[in-house]
Amino acid sequence: MLNFKIKKNIFLKSILIVQGATEKKISLPVLSNLLIESVAADEKILPDINNNVTSGNKNNRLIKISATDLEITIKDFCSAEIISEGKITLNAKTLYNIIKEFPDEKNNKNNKNEDINIEIKETEAGLIIISYKKIVFKLTTIPAMDYPTLLDVISDDNFNVNFKFLKFIINKVIFAVSLIEDTKKSLSGIYFVLLEKEEKNYLRVVATDGHRLSLAQIPLFNNTDNKIDEINRKSSADNSDSIYNKLKEGIIIPKKILSELIKINLDDKDVFINISINLNNIIFKLNDGINNKNNINFIYGTTFISRLIDGKYPNYEAILPKDNYKTAIIKTVELINSIKRVYVLAEEKTHSIELSFFQNLLIVKTIQTNQGEAVDEIEIEYKGEPINIKLNSKYILDFISNIYDEKIILKFNTISTPLVIEPMIENKENDKLKNQADLNIFNYKLTGVFMPMRY
Repeated sequence: MLNFKIKKNIFLKSILIVQGATEKKISLPVLSNLLIESVAADEKILPDINNNVTSGNKNNRLIKISATDLEITIKDFCSAEIISEGKITLNAKTLYNIIKEFPDEKNNKNNKNEDINIEIKETEAGLIIISYKKIVFKLTTIPAMDYPTLLDVISDDNFNVNFKFLKFIINKVIFAVSLIEDTKKSLSGIYFVLLEKEEKNYLRVVATDGHRLSLAQIPLFNNTDNKIDEINRKSSADNSDSIYNKLKEGIIIPKKILSELIKINLDDKDVFINISINLNNIIFKLNDGINNKNNINFIYGTTFISRLIDGKYPNYEAILPKDNYKTAIIKTVELINSIKRVYVLAEEKTHSIELSFFQNLLIVKTIQTNQGEAVDEIEIEYKGEPINIKLNSKYILDFISNIYDEKIILKFNTISTPLVIEPMIENKENDKLKNQADLNIFNYKLTGVFMPMRY
């Protein structure tokens, strides 16, 4: 029967990460639980964590916390003092709410909060006791033997990419994923594809719900930290399941696993995430991301596993910008603020606004509603013929609110053809952009495409 002691904040942060994979709809009650088990540590790769455990067997001082909804799985490891081995399940939400309410002890010597050691113990009666000093919780639970088999995929066919770069591009597109359950399955995830141009490799991600599209692209560096060249050499015509060939063809990753992945907040500037593919699963492994001594959550490793979405992604390239577009250059912040002002009176269901382009002038207004009308004007750079375009203001805001360049370029042809928005990447000393993603790659690509609304 499992019995261990663990520091509060280490445990709490791990629970927070893993619980994202639990099933919220309660189709199976056990899927709302976390699986918590003792595991043996590999001394060769386990950092020196003597200061993080109170005592105990150095060869068995890890707790693995896992969760699954049968489509995605998240696993995490925490340092702990193992008193007796075993495995248990506990409701994720209940456990998190209990642990966060335990107090933090103050060390009077340096006046800093010090983690307390909470004890978790399974009893012969099947209860789980969570305690610290006089605080005691007794919980009923579902036996660990009833927990489903977890996805556990290992593959040597992999590559590394800077985590902040990956997080940067996912954040640029994830809001465009379709939220409608009865839509095409392929639209419920993000499309990842590997491109090769002029002997360089690029990772492109695309999301669309059929009414808007967002595309982001970053270069993959050919250095010792990024094994893209090695993947090239491994690939072969008769190995269609290699990660290189899979990415060249393009894969669709469910939104849920990516949403949980980008919640991870790391201060380390040089953290790489390992990506591998095995049959129909993708695996993201944070090798040292959270496992650093400067982070209170001293974690042995974090793994995100998900099934890929079957199906062919739509031909998104057909609606990407072509030549002969009319173009307008607008200050990003000014357009954001203007849309936010008129958005107040936009129709609640359609969020529709009208962009009217005149020479060096943009008029932003709501379409007449029973609430009234709102109008705003912005000075822009535009020399073409006047044109009015009706658009979903929420879609526009979702996209441009993620742009940190000073100016954006709007491209359009007619009132019935897509509107295209791209950042005007010209200021390489853009501190805000650097701070957002720690990027030193100002040849990134970002494109938003928006279908106009009918009048």
